[in-house]
Order: sequence, then C-alpha cells, then structure tokens
Amino acid sequence: MHQGAIVTSDLRPLGPEERERLLSALRSEGDRIMLRLLLETGRPLDDLRGARVSDLDLDWGLLRLRRGGRDVEERETGEKGEQEAEEISLSPELSAAIGDYVYRNPGKVRIFEGRCGRSMGPKWIRCTLLPAAIRSGLRDPRAEKDQE
Repeated sequence: MHQGAIVTSDLRPLGPEERERLLSALRSEGDRIMLRLLLETGRPLDDLRGARVSDLDLDWGLLRLRRGGRDVEERETGEKGEQEAEEISLSPELSAAIGDYVYRNPGKVRIFEGRCGRSMGPKWIRCTLLPAAIRSGLRDPRAEKDQE
C-alpha cells in the first residue's frame, strides 16, 4: 500500500455467519469487543487500540478517537501532543457491551490493554484474530491491501 493511503478497515467484509464463528472463536471478552468495534466502525486497529476509558461517553453512545491511537505520538516524541480527534457513534448494543466490560474490569485506563497496562499492540490481528479464524475454519479475515 502506498504511503498516505487511508485505510478504512483492517478487515474484509464478513457475513453474519462468519462474524458469529469468528466472535465465538476468540478467547477473551476484550478480543470479542475489539472485533465488534472493528466490524461496526470500519476503523483501522491503530485508531481503536489506544482508546481510553475516559474517551467513552456511554450516555450518548460515543467513543472519542485520536487518529493513529493516542499512544503513537507519546511514544515517538516522549510528550503528549495534540492529535486530531473525532467522536464516533456506537450502536446501543456495542455501547452496552463496552460499558459492561469496563464495569467488570475496574481500574483500566485503556479499554483494550495489552501487557503491563499498555495499549493493545499492533500485532493483535496477526497474533489473535488470525489464529481464531483458523480455529473457526474461516479464510483470512484481513482486508486485501493495495499493491501500489
């Protein structure tokens, strides 16, 4: 893919049966919620993985996202900087699922935490989603990327 291209999703379109098989093959509730968020919003993983609990507005069903995830700029510069932000609407079902997940996991800073409380890593699709697809008998769920 050429630099500067906008990727709207890391996943190819999945039919209802494929979605259910893939969701049931994931081993953790957080992974299932991440997949639902990827599928519902069509956003790339990088935009979603750094989302913090404080970015949620469950009363209005909104999630505030920073392009490329919040932690990207902090890691590169060592400083918190201003990043382009956007609010996305969540379905009532997904909003409720995220709210329940956060409620059952108190003390989380990030909605989707990887190791040591850091944001989920960029390898989630390769290391978590692809093995789940294999377990469920699905073909590769990743979107085909431009070959430019």
